[in-house]
Amino acid sequence: MNQDALAPYYRDLSRLNLLPGWARPAPAMWPEPRPVFKPALWRYADARAALEQAGDFVPVEQAERRNLILANPIEGNAYATSRNIVSAYQMVKDGEKARSHRHTAAALRLVVEAKPGTYTVVDGARVDMLPGDVVLTPAWCWHGHANESGATSYWIDFLDVPFVQHTEAMFFEANPAGFEDVTRAAPKGYRIPAREALGPGTDATTVEIAKDVLPTIGLHLMRLPAGAKHEQRKTTVNNLYSVISGAARITVEGGMNETLAVGDVVTVPSWHKHEITTDADAILLRVSDEPLLRKVGLLRTG
Repeated sequence: MNQDALAPYYRDLSRLNLLPGWARPAPAMWPEPRPVFKPALWRYADARAALEQAGDFVPVEQAERRNLILANPIEGNAYATSRNIVSAYQMVKDGEKARSHRHTAAALRLVVEAKPGTYTVVDGARVDMLPGDVVLTPAWCWHGHANESGATSYWIDFLDVPFVQHTEAMFFEANPAGFEDVTRAAPKGYRIPAREALGPGTDATTVEIAKDVLPTIGLHLMRLPAGAKHEQRKTTVNNLYSVISGAARITVEGGMNETLAVGDVVTVPSWHKHEITTDADAILLRVSDEPLLRKVGLLRTG
């Protein structure tokens, strides 16, 4: 039967919100991953300068958080840094309190600049924040941030918001008190100083931290001495890296070859082979969606 004769049939299918599986305009499956997200790099120095400017006209009373989102440079994207994780640079000035809220998205912070007196309150527990700390905020925990240090504080947020949005399971609630009072001591494990977690020594090592605390987010600290090379084969995992101390060079399949300084963030989407090398000692944080993919049986390596 010719296509003109079939036109009424296909119009009826469309009216019924049905699509012919034998005549899809594009395939729904393919032999291996075709990542849409791109490798991308954000410089802490650029974000810090932009946040300082924002501090002149964005009061904490106006914004839920004074932050700059690391939006992956792909068409149509206005939020996500990688497929399942979003990252942002945040600033809290001395004397400020960022009001408390909670959400079904899990979150963590990597502290870049902070002096004693900077802290977050998680479900009533004060969790101090110092450079090199990884601070956890499990899903649906109240959390707000305060700075009584005498200097402006900066950190990097990582959240699984894109994944939660995709599942349409997002809930958000503002704390009726505005900023939650400190009512208890901090639970062990909510604050993870990178150097303590890595232990003594200067050898190359990678340690997993906060396992199962954030079920959708994997966290690994990497210590790379001068001359080290960390190679990563193609995998379905989406990775983000940030330098805690020192500097590192990352080379990503497809053309990226950049040196990362403290506070810089790079995202490496799934199915991109990459390697990290160092000329001097460095410590990095790797944030990924590996636990999520492992749980649903989609963790594959090429």
